Amino acid sequence: MQSGTPSQKAPRDWLTHFLWVLFAFRTCASDWPQFLGPERNGVYADSDLADSWPKEGPPVLWRKKIGQGFSGPAVSSGKLILFHRLDDKELVECLDANDGKSLWTLDYPAGYRDDFGFDEGPRATPTITGGKVFTFGAEGALCCLDFNSGKKNWGVDTKNRFQAPKGFFGMACSPLIEGDAVLLNIGGANGAGIV
Repeated sequence: MQSGTPSQKAPRDWLTHFLWVLFAFRTCASDWPQFLGPERNGVYADSDLADSWPKEGPPVLWRKKIGQGFSGPAVSSGKLILFHRLDDKELVECLDANDGKSLWTLDYPAGYRDDFGFDEGPRATPTITGGKVFTFGAEGALCCLDFNSGKKNWGVDTKNRFQAPKGFFGMACSPLIEGDAVLLNIGGANGAGIV
């Protein structure tokens, strides 16, 4: 029997490769501020895609080791938001998309435990809009942060407030912003399935 989780046994190479592909040719590319992009449809609408890549692949501009989780990066105004877990904390990191330098970091305690011992990091991709970053952790912590400073504007423990179950793989819905409302599918009790 193998010991350790897959994320402990191997570096998160798939995400680092994704970051290089995303930024290698276009440091000024269109924003990708939420799950599946600007229109939440997974479509890159600009016409500046490379027709081919060098045989050795795109050049690596920068690298960063990250912790556990399945959250995708969100990009806006030349800044990249990473949401992952190190030890017993979920981290929201804002990096300069061009060089990977840290602009700010916010962390908070994370108690989520995966029943299968696979990965205990966040699943939901952050959403950037209106000068704010919205994150939703695996245990149901919804946070609104200032995009420029990382200061926490507010937070809601959705698991307790809406009596939401842990779920098979934790909470994984990426925040959807509609006007002043943050929409999440959390499966809570008493009609609080979507809040």
